[in-house]
Amino acid sequence: MTRNPNDASKGRLRIQAEALDLRKDEAAPTLFAYTFGQSGKLLARTELKEGRGELELPELKEPENVRVLVGPHIEGEESTTILSALTRLNAPDVSVRSDQIREAIQVPIDRRLWLCWLRFCAVRGTLLKRTTTGGLHVDLPVCGAEVEIYEVDPIFVILPKIPDFLIERIRDLVRKPWPPPPPPEERFYGGIPFPPEPPGPLPFLGSGPTIQRAPSQKRAPAAGIREEVLSIMAELRGEDAAPSGRENEAAQGETAMRLFNFPASESSEVDPQEALESVRALAEVPEIKSAANVGLSTFKSALLLNPELIRPLFCWLYPRAVNMQLVATATTDECGRFRARFFVGCSSDIPDLYFKAYRNFGFFRIQIYGPLPIACHTWWNYVCGSEVTLITTSPFAVTCPPCKPVIAPPHWVLAMAVGNTSLADIRGTSTVLQPTTDASNIGLTSGGAPFGGHIRLRFEFDNTLRTDLNVRYYRVRWLKLGTLNPFVDLQEDVWRHYAHMVGTTLMIEPYKLGPQPVGSTPHLYEIPPALPPVGQWTIPDAVGDTMSTAFPVSLAPANGGEGDYRFELTLFDAGGNAVNANTLGINYVIPTTLDLTATIPTVNASLLGLVTASGKFIFQLHVDNNPCVAALGPPDITGSISADPCGLLRYETGDSVTLHWTAAHPHQFATFKHSVVRGATELPAPMTTLGTVTPAPGTHSDTHAVSDLLGTCTIAGFAETVSAWAMATDGWSRQGQYDRHAIQAFALAPEDA
Repeated sequence: MTRNPNDASKGRLRIQAEALDLRKDEAAPTLFAYTFGQSGKLLARTELKEGRGELELPELKEPENVRVLVGPHIEGEESTTILSALTRLNAPDVSVRSDQIREAIQVPIDRRLWLCWLRFCAVRGTLLKRTTTGGLHVDLPVCGAEVEIYEVDPIFVILPKIPDFLIERIRDLVRKPWPPPPPPEERFYGGIPFPPEPPGPLPFLGSGPTIQRAPSQKRAPAAGIREEVLSIMAELRGEDAAPSGRENEAAQGETAMRLFNFPASESSEVDPQEALESVRALAEVPEIKSAANVGLSTFKSALLLNPELIRPLFCWLYPRAVNMQLVATATTDECGRFRARFFVGCSSDIPDLYFKAYRNFGFFRIQIYGPLPIACHTWWNYVCGSEVTLITTSPFAVTCPPCKPVIAPPHWVLAMAVGNTSLADIRGTSTVLQPTTDASNIGLTSGGAPFGGHIRLRFEFDNTLRTDLNVRYYRVRWLKLGTLNPFVDLQEDVWRHYAHMVGTTLMIEPYKLGPQPVGSTPHLYEIPPALPPVGQWTIPDAVGDTMSTAFPVSLAPANGGEGDYRFELTLFDAGGNAVNANTLGINYVIPTTLDLTATIPTVNASLLGLVTASGKFIFQLHVDNNPCVAALGPPDITGSISADPCGLLRYETGDSVTLHWTAAHPHQFATFKHSVVRGATELPAPMTTLGTVTPAPGTHSDTHAVSDLLGTCTIAGFAETVSAWAMATDGWSRQGQYDRHAIQAFALAPEDA
């Protein structure tokens, strides 16, 4: 093509590319040609057929240099992303004047180079939003989010960017003597906790109280080392002249932030104790400590040989040394999953990846994941093809119902959980617990806890019930066993929510499942349809949006309402007529796993006798909403319970102190801890005990020698506490409103003091 230098800068650009040294029976790689303007804007791209192709240049007002690159297919439309990827792959680059293009551009590609273009890294992951319900973390999938995948500089690139004076200060810390670990018996650093934390799982209705010690508190290292680390961190936070916290984002045209000034949804400020421990870890490696004593250069070389130890340093020491490059993008599906791949080229370095996520709301693009510092949240040495899990707490993250593949026969109804407690963990509905289940413990959890509070029942329904069998509704009823009362319908409102866009506004709309009358049948709930009226299902409330119906505390009040309750699930057709699940081939199933967030294997409920001849599903729960009792009586010495005007109990040599306390529950569904603290030190057993409460009335009188209580003291003050923690759970959390606590103080002094 012949052009006059004075012609307008528009025309066709011919490309002839050849993959060199193509072996016999090898297929030539698929090649694409890309043309970029002088500003880096993508002007055109095309696939080269048999190495040949044409690019049509847009009309340019003035002649300019255009860059022609030949490489593999790069996904996306963003010019900077495509150019960055081609640069990473060392794609051949030819620069020509737009007004002097005469002949086809020849681009030979060496075999070593084009073979590298066939090397990919596949990335898989899941983006979840974490909410806290009843003290439990609930992770729900975030759907429709855009995930950006960045490759972070490898460690051997990052370390030289850190100024030597900072490395030298770390070297000095490593060379210093570190204190030994703290003794395990140190307790109550910072004061006496009250009420004390409830003990861990205990044997249900065991033979007697078990004695346990609470874990000790760690003591900080020597003050000088700690202050030096704090000094380094303070200096880093206060550097105004340096580029700031979003490491290299200023170079990418994004708004810079000060170091350690993080988004509210992912507060990631490095804790000084964590920084301290990262230095301690270095100091405990003999070869690193030895290198620190030789010199700075030797120390840096030793650090490079121990990358797993220096990564934590990047979090706080000099996070802006981290640089990253966008290599791939993906969109999360209805289950929060995303997949992408990117070229790794011929680099021998294992990729280090960092992730961001965004959500589009009309014309707005809001970041919902991007924790800082980047070095703290980089997936170092990412294994290609492995799964990553990203957790966000952003209020802008839109969640969808968990995608739980249910392994069950066709037309299934999954009796899944009470709250968040799988039926696989409840006696009477658990195949694993069945051999040890009897009339005395049926309806309790595997840990021996009854149910209480607002009990939410959860069922899942195969969508084919609606589409194939015209089964569209369900009803749940209850009765208390041991009475002559009939079944009673549960009638609590049940809602689902769906999200959709109205213009640029995200709308969260309610969808009521029931109860509602259908035909002549009242109090029916709709089996949720597979899709909402518009948009997608979402879960703004992990508790309310997952329940199928609820059994309120008012139906099983304390002092008489406790006992065994039976629940019955019945299915109905579109006209409100009860159907026999057995004759329709509907399979009631129950989970055999405790984890309800992943694939759920099931077993047919009929094997446990939970399906009636009329095709109804029945199961049993033990409910107890009774509060605990916790009380302390005044201690006495030799029968006297009177303290002197100064509040002291006067003792003589050989005296004993009797402590009177109560920890009880009407049916022993509680654990307790009775503790005696001298000053700030909790006394060991037998002064301090914990376990399952004993049968009513649960009163105790423990007598201890004064010398055992005082130890090496002659005058001492004591705190006596007793706590009783209810075992009852609503399936989401233990019902702490039924706990009871008591505390009192006393002092011992000799008669002549």
